[in-house]
Amino acid sequence: MFRWIRHKAMDAELAQIIDDHGRVRKDASDIRDFLLWVLEGNKNDVEKFSDEALERAADLIEQVGPGAFYWMTDIAAQMVLLSEATLRGFSTNVSIELGATATAESIVEKVVRLP
Repeated sequence: MFRWIRHKAMDAELAQIIDDHGRVRKDASDIRDFLLWVLEGNKNDVEKFSDEALERAADLIEQVGPGAFYWMTDIAAQMVLLSEATLRGFSTNVSIELGATATAESIVEKVVRLP
């Protein structure tokens, strides 16, 4: 009987781990999609801080919590470091893998790796 209870507990724990991984992956994907959406807006001279943009940002923070703000700030910091390295003539894994044909979108895709 104890063996059955232990198996049920392990099954529940595994199901929780799989659910958590799926949620984290969805959140990461939503953050990446938001960054790409902002990038597209910047290319098309869309109004910054529009009601739609602020609403989408608020929805994302509501969904993911403060981790979204931290993660997006970390991504911005990584992008600045990549830019600095490039300006100083250093190669990075991103510049090596993407080469001279890299686009802003491909850099975001490379930097924002999904778990």
